[in-house]
Amino acid sequence: MELQLSSGSTLLSRCSMVNEVCMNDTKTSRGGGRDRIFQAAAEVIYEKGLAEAQTRMVTDRAKVGTGLLNHYFKWPELRAAAWELIFQAVVRDLWRSQETPRDALDRFLEEAFAAEARLFWKLWLEAERLAPGDKPIAEALGRIRAQMRDRLTALLQEGMTNEDWSLPDPAATAVRLEAMRDGLAGMILSDDPDLDASLAVHHLKHFFDMETVGAKQT
Repeated sequence: MELQLSSGSTLLSRCSMVNEVCMNDTKTSRGGGRDRIFQAAAEVIYEKGLAEAQTRMVTDRAKVGTGLLNHYFKWPELRAAAWELIFQAVVRDLWRSQETPRDALDRFLEEAFAAEARLFWKLWLEAERLAPGDKPIAEALGRIRAQMRDRLTALLQEGMTNEDWSLPDPAATAVRLEAMRDGLAGMILSDDPDLDASLAVHHLKHFFDMETVGAKQT
């Protein structure tokens, strides 16, 4: 099962797009209790977050009994899988079909801290907080982090092939870009008085520029 983001969507519309697709997929899968439960769990976690989501919310949304949910799933595994489903769509949206590496990177940098992305950052940071004591969440987070890093690395490598930029180690740059972006997002979500979204974008762009400058000097 996949959440599909339309090719014309932007990060700014990702929240509404994921919600709309959740609803559409649920309507088309009403015949299967397992699929209904899984899709309902994704909807609930998308709306409520990992910590607030409860099995009763999922069974009410799926219109099934608790016994059926327990027949198909264990709650920790279902919660982690539903979170992973949401972020699989985010990974795919990082570099869209027919999008040049330059355009994809520009969008990645420009939209990283958009107001509409806050929901996804909250879900991401919530998973990071829960991971040390929650093995299913930790495993899902690890898989998504690896997929996102691989996709960003591939984007950076393709940009080098196109001579859009030069980097000594695209994989290492991808790791550092992720670390910078995650740190800045955490500061924004904690309402750091010295940082807003536009300044965070500036810092992220400056960081990438320094990566390319460093490559020219080596």
